[in-house]
Order: sequence, then structure tokens, then C-alpha cells
Amino acid sequence: MEYYGIIPERKLWVKVAVIIFGAYVVYNAAVNHNWFYLPFGIIMILATFSDRKHVISQEGVDILYTVCGVQFHNMWDWTEINTIHTDSIKSRPNVELHIGKDVVSRRFILSVDDAGEAIDIAGRMNSKIYIAEVNHK
Repeated sequence: MEYYGIIPERKLWVKVAVIIFGAYVVYNAAVNHNWFYLPFGIIMILATFSDRKHVISQEGVDILYTVCGVQFHNMWDWTEINTIHTDSIKSRPNVELHIGKDVVSRRFILSVDDAGEAIDIAGRMNSKIYIAEVNHK
């Protein structure tokens, strides 16, 4: 079973502003023969057409990026994951899962039911994962 994280959508005015700024950077790089900034402008334009999904499954934790129809996976196996911290206060009524691998942490926002199921999967797949609630003071 796969559980998908809740990701807020980008606003339309932000997408339009980034496309306009990226086009300006490309134009400025071409006019001034400053080719160092050309890839930066192109990447900015392509980034507006990207999409991201957070997926928790039996295989592990994955961030699936889709850029202009091409998919890229950033997968963490359950054997690589050391900690899971839950935060039920910050993203109420949903739950944040801070999934840690060594010193790096990913933040997934899930519904309460999906978060419970994801923690159950984590416990079954790797019994060495430290699972705790974040302390708010």
C-alpha cells in the first residue's frame, strides 16, 4: 500500500513571476554574452512545470519529481532510515512525519490515518527505527 503526502499547490502568480524572471535571465545572458547565467534561467523556467509527490510504501520513503513529463525518484530504503518523529501540533489537523536518515531529515505531511499506517509499515520493515513524538515547549 502506498500513502501520499499532502503538498500545497503553488499559486498561479508565483509560476508566472518565475517564468517571466527566468525569461529575463535568459535574455540578459544572451544579450550580454554572459553564458554562465543561461542554465540558471532555463532551470527556473523548467522548475515551474515540475511536480512533486511524497510517497511512503513497503519499499521505503520516496520523493517523486516530475519535470516536463520525466520522472526522478529520490528513494530511501527502510534499512537506511534511523528515526521517525511525529508532530501532531504544527500541521493540525494533519500529522507531520520527520523521517531521518543519518543527519538528514525529510518532512512529510499526512492525514492522521495515513500517518498511523505509515508508522506501522516502518515498524514492520525495520524494527531498529526510533519512533517518537516531537516535544513542544
